[in-house]
Amino acid sequence: MTATTAPGQRASGRPAATLVALLAVVTTITAEMIRASGPLIDHAFTTGVASAAATALVTYAAPGALVAALALAVRRPPDGRTLLAAVAVLAAARLLVQVLDGSARHGVGLVTVAISLTVLTLTAAAAARVSGQAVATGVALGVLTSASINLALGTWDAVWRHGPAGWAVTLATCGAVVVLAVRCRDLPSAGTVRGLWIVGPYLSLAVMVFANPAFVSSQSGLPLWASGVVLLLAGVVVAALLARPAVRVDSLPPVADVVLVVVGVGAAAVVLLAPTWPRIPTGALSLAVAGSAALLAPVSTQLLAQALTRPAHPQGWPRLAGVASALGLTTALPLLVYQLDYDIPLPWPNAAVPVVVAGVLALMGLRARRRTRSLQHEITVDLVPLGRRALTALVAVPATLLVLGTTLLVVPAGPGPTDRPAGTVRMLSWNVHYGVSGDPDVPLDEIVDVVRESGADVVALQEVSRGWVMGGGVDMATYLSRHLGMRFVFVPAADHQFGNAVLWRSTMGAAIDVRSTELPYGMGPQRRSAISVGIDTGAGEVRVTSVHLQHRAPNTPTRLEQIRALVAAEPVVGPYVLAGTLNAEPGWLETRLLSDEGLTSAVDVAGDPSSLTHPSRSPDSRVDWLYGAGLRFGDTTVLDSTESDHRPIVTTLTVTP
Repeated sequence: MTATTAPGQRASGRPAATLVALLAVVTTITAEMIRASGPLIDHAFTTGVASAAATALVTYAAPGALVAALALAVRRPPDGRTLLAAVAVLAAARLLVQVLDGSARHGVGLVTVAISLTVLTLTAAAAARVSGQAVATGVALGVLTSASINLALGTWDAVWRHGPAGWAVTLATCGAVVVLAVRCRDLPSAGTVRGLWIVGPYLSLAVMVFANPAFVSSQSGLPLWASGVVLLLAGVVVAALLARPAVRVDSLPPVADVVLVVVGVGAAAVVLLAPTWPRIPTGALSLAVAGSAALLAPVSTQLLAQALTRPAHPQGWPRLAGVASALGLTTALPLLVYQLDYDIPLPWPNAAVPVVVAGVLALMGLRARRRTRSLQHEITVDLVPLGRRALTALVAVPATLLVLGTTLLVVPAGPGPTDRPAGTVRMLSWNVHYGVSGDPDVPLDEIVDVVRESGADVVALQEVSRGWVMGGGVDMATYLSRHLGMRFVFVPAADHQFGNAVLWRSTMGAAIDVRSTELPYGMGPQRRSAISVGIDTGAGEVRVTSVHLQHRAPNTPTRLEQIRALVAAEPVVGPYVLAGTLNAEPGWLETRLLSDEGLTSAVDVAGDPSSLTHPSRSPDSRVDWLYGAGLRFGDTTVLDSTESDHRPIVTTLTVTP
């Protein structure tokens, strides 16, 4: 169904297909920039939560001001030529982000986020002259294409890559968006539907949940390659829904609308609320979460199409400016509220935030559906805006990339080389700050290089991101394990997308007795956990634990409680290593308690006790530790690395049979 428009204003056939394709590519770029905004906004956290929140709100509200500026520049109603000018600015800004680095990229990157949302609003308004289903088609294909590119790149987006892969993706998307905009330049000004702001909640839900490969993997407990299968299934169902001819509203019983709402909100609830912290789903629960994520994509897309099935109205620049800001803010607010819970705890689980977003989308779809029933005289019924051939061509892009990404991830990584004698292990412990450096940047290959050059056989990591938008949506555990030729185990901490991990060379065999430990919440504000695993050194097993304790200075009582809980769950018996960010300095009660348990600090007995680990650029404290018992430390160093806000500790330990 679609709203009626005046003769000559509606795009149809090939123009409609081109317009929807343009919306899909604009959405692809926008989704990437939304993910990139996480690390960019994280830079503001160095001066406080309020600063980060203000940065996010200004960035995502700015599209309204940009629309107003565009109106003053062109001085004519929005049309195809206006859209071409806006798209050209977006392409130039995106290319500039790829060129720049450091603080320059930080500012330009945030501006590009705002520009992308501005252009998305303008393109969606143009596509809405075809139908609400056309808007839903373009946006859905865009987020799925962005997710497929993300998966094919191992979840490390092109925006953070300066090599051939990053440039190839950037040039392809920027080139495609300009070519399509040129083909749409003759579109006349036309009325459009109201309520386009609802695209914002849809984008938020997509980027955070169902079009986030790393999230699907970490939330379901399935390997990353399986998220490609989930997304492919979701894409097939989305395409099948969008390929159906429109159905008259009065031919469906009202209960059909209610069922769609219940299914949409229910799927979101299963994905977000069914997994129990800190355990990773397995078996039937794992499949239920993955299946619900696959279901959430087509249901949300159908609800978006319904919400935008409205009568057309004249759409002047002032209204478009308001829509642009509303779309931006409704994209950002769910992400922001979800994230702020880790510094300012909410009175309810933050996992409920995406469920509420799904509820808003469902209710808006239901509301529009009911209004449509009462406005049949204003609504006409058309076939879908795209022919099957055009839709198939558009769907083929994300489908091909998903198959490619899945195949690349299924192929196992080669084992890393090692020539160390049995019982001797090189070990590194590092708080990797969810992959975000102070530039800001997401320097995954540089992190890989640091670990590889250290010669580490075993790696204990803290603050590992597996789909966190603040970390750029990266699955660090999978990426690092593949590029280092290592296996890994992971435990959720703040949530299933942020936690601790232990990696070890695949030649050292399978994990032995993997256990996760839930640590007391205490004074908060974050949930904490530890992951423990036995690893065969060739001369006996060593028990390795990666842990991150509560971080605020006054939290000593909580940290002491967490240490006692950890030692009770993982007693110091035999060769034993405890590594991580304890957020306690030398001489504090926490370090004394660990010494009383028979643990020895590697830095203090085999390194330089004056070494500092945080912050990495100008360290003034030692809050990262590597303890052991039942083994011998040697050659211990705090590495001068700035890829995270913490410096890594590397040591050689010897286990005697």
